[in-house]
Amino acid sequence: MVLSLGTAAWAGQRTQSPQLRSLVSSYKGTEGFEVVDFGGVALGLLRAAARTAVETEEDRRALELFRGIKRLTVVDFSEAPDHARETFLRKTKRILADGEMLMEAKDSGETIRIYGNSSKDGNLLEDIVILAEDALLIVRGTIRVDQIEALMNQVD
Repeated sequence: MVLSLGTAAWAGQRTQSPQLRSLVSSYKGTEGFEVVDFGGVALGLLRAAARTAVETEEDRRALELFRGIKRLTVVDFSEAPDHARETFLRKTKRILADGEMLMEAKDSGETIRIYGNSSKDGNLLEDIVILAEDALLIVRGTIRVDQIEALMNQVD
């Protein structure tokens, strides 16, 4: 796993989330594409439900990451026909090409890339996009880098 969160001092470059949201909207209803969008109310309910399941300090820190999230969009295209999946991935990668990759992880032959925007001081990440070979996650809002680092140190 290559982690470059500490060097995310590239303020000004964007993940192109409006273009990405437009692309996702154009695939809603397409065979094999499942799109789930969680706004403020739904995220509030999810956070409340998650608070009831917190048992450890690690759980509490993970839940803190979600405090600054305003909207979450999940696209599952694992059941999409190959041509539709390849077209969607190509268009998504083209949109993300101008952004900054924060992290790339490879696990069991699958590559997961995380893109985002950083504040000038590098302490906040916003508009995070996670792209896997069969799923896309768009996170609108902010997450503090120190919270991510603390959680990853616990996991490692």
